Amino acid sequence: MKMPSLPGVITRNRRLIGWVLAAAAVLSWLLLYKLGDLTGGMSRDELSAVAAPVGLHAIYADPLYLPLKLVRAATFFSFPDHGQTLGRLPNAVFGGLAMLSFAGLVRLWYGARIAALAGAMFAFGAWTLHVSRLASFDVLYLWALPTLLFSHFLLRKYYRHTAVWFGTVVVWGLLLYIPGLVWFVLMDIWLQRKYVAAGWHHAEAWWRRVLFVLLSIAWLPLLAVDLARQGSLLTWLGSPAHFGNAVALAKDFASVPVQLFVRGPEDPQLWLGRLPLLSVFALVLCVLGIYFYATHRKSRRSRYVAGMAALGFILVGLGGPVSLSLLVPLLYVAVATGLAYLLSQWLKTFPNNPLARALGLGLIVFAVALSCLYNYRAYFIAWPHTQETKATFQYRRHP
Repeated sequence: MKMPSLPGVITRNRRLIGWVLAAAAVLSWLLLYKLGDLTGGMSRDELSAVAAPVGLHAIYADPLYLPLKLVRAATFFSFPDHGQTLGRLPNAVFGGLAMLSFAGLVRLWYGARIAALAGAMFAFGAWTLHVSRLASFDVLYLWALPTLLFSHFLLRKYYRHTAVWFGTVVVWGLLLYIPGLVWFVLMDIWLQRKYVAAGWHHAEAWWRRVLFVLLSIAWLPLLAVDLARQGSLLTWLGSPAHFGNAVALAKDFASVPVQLFVRGPEDPQLWLGRLPLLSVFALVLCVLGIYFYATHRKSRRSRYVAGMAALGFILVGLGGPVSLSLLVPLLYVAVATGLAYLLSQWLKTFPNNPLARALGLGLIVFAVALSCLYNYRAYFIAWPHTQETKATFQYRRHP
C-alpha cells in the first residue's frame, strides 16, 4: 500500500491544521505574554521557589512535586542566570499541558465543537491563568486531574494501543509524587484494572511486558526513600501536620464550596479581591452540568467524576498541602457538560430549522467570548494594577 505524501496530508487536513495552529498561537500568547513583568516583580514565595537548588541531589533530598522539579531543573540548568520569565516558564509548561488535557478530555466526551468552546473557557479562566503563570507548586494540582481523567478515558477507548497503555502508567507514576494524589492514583488503578489486564493480554511481545513492569516500578525506590524520612508520610498522603479543633476543621470544609462558588480566596498572590472563580455564564453552565450529573448519577462517568470531587473536597478541606487548584478543573468539567447539555437541548428543540440552530450556536459562542473577555480583563488588566498585588509582587530577580 502506497504511503500518502506529506503535501497531500497537509492539503487534505489544511483546515484542521489551521485551527490547531491558531489555538497553539492563542495558548502560547496566554501563557507567555508579559510572563516576567506583568506584576513588575515576584512574590516572596516565588523568589524562594526559583532560588531553590535544582539537580539530582536536590531532587533526591526532596522528590515531592517531582514533575515540576524536573522541568525546573532542566530549565534552570540550561539557563543558570535565569530571571523572572524563566523562573515562571516551567509553570507555564504545566499550565499548557493542563489546557491540552482538558480539551482532549472534552473532545473524547462531546466532540470538537464543545471542546473548542469549553477549552477556551478553561484556558481563559482567571484561576487557570493565575496558577499557570505563578512560580508555585499549585500548577501541578491544576494539571493533575485533567490529565488523569484524560488518560482514564483514553485507556478505556484505546487500551489495545501500547502508547496509551504506557502513557497511563507514566501518568500514575508522576502523580504519585504530588502530595495527596496517591488516593486518586489508587482509585484509578482499581477502576482501570480490567483495561490494564486486557492491555497486558494484547501486548504479546515480551519487551512490551517488560517495559510495562519497569515503568510500573521505576517510580517506587525514590519515593520509598523519601517516605522513610521522618515527616514525609503525612505530607505525601495530603494530610496537615497537625489538625485543629472540630470547629476550625468544620470552617475549613465549609470554606471550600464558598471559595469555589461564591467568592475566591483572599490571597492577592492568586486572586483579585473576593471575586467569584467563575463568571456568571460559566456558573450557570456549571450548575447545569452538576444537575445533569445528578440526574444521571448511575452512569459510570458520573460516579467517577463524583468520586473525584468528593475525594478532592476532603483533601482540600483538611487544610494540608492540597490546594484549591485541584478542584477548579472539575468545575470546568461541569461547565463543559452544562454547555454540551444546553446546546443539545437547543438543537433537539429546533432539529430542522437551520436559522434557529445557527442563532442558538451563535448566542452560545457570543456568551463564551464574553466570559473569556471578562476573565482576560480580570487577570491581565485589573489584578496587576491593584495595590494589594503591587505590594505582594515587590521583589525583583534579574538574570
